[in-house]
Amino acid sequence: MNDSQAGRERKLSRTKPKKTKATKPGRSRGRGVLVFAAILIIFLAVVGYIISQPPRQAAGIGEIAPDFTLHVVAATGLSDQSVTLSSFRGKVVFLEFMVSWCRVCQEMAPSIEYLSQKYQGQDVVFLSVAGTQSGATAESTAAFITQYQSTWTYVLDTDTSVFTAYRVDATPTFLVLDRSGVVLSRLQGAVSTDALASAIDRALS
Repeated sequence: MNDSQAGRERKLSRTKPKKTKATKPGRSRGRGVLVFAAILIIFLAVVGYIISQPPRQAAGIGEIAPDFTLHVVAATGLSDQSVTLSSFRGKVVFLEFMVSWCRVCQEMAPSIEYLSQKYQGQDVVFLSVAGTQSGATAESTAAFITQYQSTWTYVLDTDTSVFTAYRVDATPTFLVLDRSGVVLSRLQGAVSTDALASAIDRALS
């Protein structure tokens, strides 16, 4: 072995191999916790935003009216006959939510009777959903029909589920549905006969 080869071997023997730095397990776990916490914060923020938004009104203008099937109330009381809202597709529907003891409902009854006669034979269905809140019953609704000589159809919402579905919080509430069951107008309280007629005319046009 010559001198130059011996020198290179001595130099190699003195060179120490580089140590690879190992990733500490604790540091990796720490990053994972931070990522999870960030995702959780974003998720909670999104949920909080959604909850803070005001609820959309069910059966709002431009929406399909929720379907329902209820028993008919006549002047003689609750009958075995039932009515399904969607069975009136192809016709304009004037839908009222009322309660028998409601003073404004009583005041509006003659106007609705007038309108039901005016639009007779024009593919307009008049339908009143009678509530059972605060002691209203099938019997009190029948008495209402008799007193105001109402000739259109009443149905009884025995468990107020339809009132809830439509988010009716005051009576009377009026909706006018087009031939496809879409809500075109939603009115509440004491409404003029002309305003109700205009809403029906828009649905018919």
